[in-house]
Amino acid sequence: MIRKYYSLSIGALLLIPVTSILGVRLFTLIDPELAAGHPDYVRHYAQLEHLRGGVWWFTLLTMGLLWLLCCAWVLRARARSLFWLWLALLGPLGFVGLFALSDRGVADAGAQPRMREGARVAWRMLFELCRFVLLWMLAMQLVEWFNSATAWAEAHRRSVSMAQVLAERDASSGMWAFGDSLRAGFVLILLYLLWPAGMAAIRWLGRRSRSAGS
Repeated sequence: MIRKYYSLSIGALLLIPVTSILGVRLFTLIDPELAAGHPDYVRHYAQLEHLRGGVWWFTLLTMGLLWLLCCAWVLRARARSLFWLWLALLGPLGFVGLFALSDRGVADAGAQPRMREGARVAWRMLFELCRFVLLWMLAMQLVEWFNSATAWAEAHRRSVSMAQVLAERDASSGMWAFGDSLRAGFVLILLYLLWPAGMAAIRWLGRRSRSAGS
């Protein structure tokens, strides 16, 4: 059941960028100027404008709902009260706070939750800080690799040098920095969600190595 809720949470998280891309595409396709040349131009222009605004708000509400479901399923997987769902309002940092809560799952037999429950609060805080720094650095590195890959692909598509593409991106560095922060936050959350599966894989490999050695 715990694995089920983690899987649902990952699914909800992955649907957020999909919803964003589809919503933006549909928003751009609905151009009020399509009413140009129509006999009742004013009325049709207003209808298209309202429709486009509705698509925009529906996209935002859907993304917000998916984010809340993502956080709620994490709380369910960790057998915590939905009272902590208010942390979702803090974005990625709030999600880190959700994972910092002790796991009360009855079916959880992991070494890491037992270690956290039996350790002192100071050691637990140190562990959470180290995990956050590790995953944040990994998220930033993955985003950097993603940027390099997309820059290479764009340079290849346009038949220009990669230096030219990077120079164009530097000209709008503020926009790229904001986009990188959003991507890094998304990757950070995904890494947190994959953490239990990674720990389970490490324990499984450890058991396999011990059984092979014996």
